[in-house]
Order: sequence, then structure tokens, then C-alpha cells
Amino acid sequence: MSTIVKHYDKKTGKTRVYESTPHYDPVSKQSRPKRKYLGTLDPETGELILSSGRRGRTSSRNVTTTKESTSSAKSTDVQKALSEKEAEIASLQSEVKTLKAIIKSYEKVCASISNALGKAPCDL
Repeated sequence: MSTIVKHYDKKTGKTRVYESTPHYDPVSKQSRPKRKYLGTLDPETGELILSSGRRGRTSSRNVTTTKESTSSAKSTDVQKALSEKEAEIASLQSEVKTLKAIIKSYEKVCASISNALGKAPCDL
């Protein structure tokens, strides 16, 4: 047999309503209540404001908009980071090309010096 239990919170000034069902605990050999949260009482009218049935503080409307805005913000952040990384890759590739050209010129200079001295060519 279930009963309705009202609990008044002094800090918030709200009255919460629960459905209490007795449950026998064989370990302690006593009856313990199992409560299900139903909602809060409206202080002006005294009517029950039903809960959404979900846990947490956010309503279902806020959760969907938050998820959508978060996912769109994440996707724009990822796209921005991707474009920055692509620009960095392009600049590094051009730098590698110039460094390879410099290395080739040094190899030519080294080969000409070693030929002039009559020694074996040096390897870089």
C-alpha cells in the first residue's frame, strides 16, 4: 500500500512530494520505505507540479539545444583548427623544399672542394 509523503525544505522553501511504498528488509528485519519523486507543490495554488521523470537539473528542452549548440560549436572549432594545421603543413612543406635546395648546393660545394684537394668526396 503506497502513500503520498510531503517533505518541506526549509532552505529552499519548497515542498517536494514523494510516493512511499513500504519494503521489508530481511537483513535488519524491519520495514523500510522506497520513495519515488513525483514533483513539487506550487506554494500559491497548492497544486502538484509534476517532474519530468528524468534525473538532473536541466529540462529536456535545454538539453537538446545545448547539445546542438555544443556540437555546432565543436564542429566550427575543429574546422578552424584543421584549416590552421593545413596552413602550417603548407608552410613547412615549402620550408623543406628550400632546405633541400640548400643541402644540394652544399653537396656541390663539398664535392668541388674535395675534387680540388684530391680527397674522397664528403657525405652529409
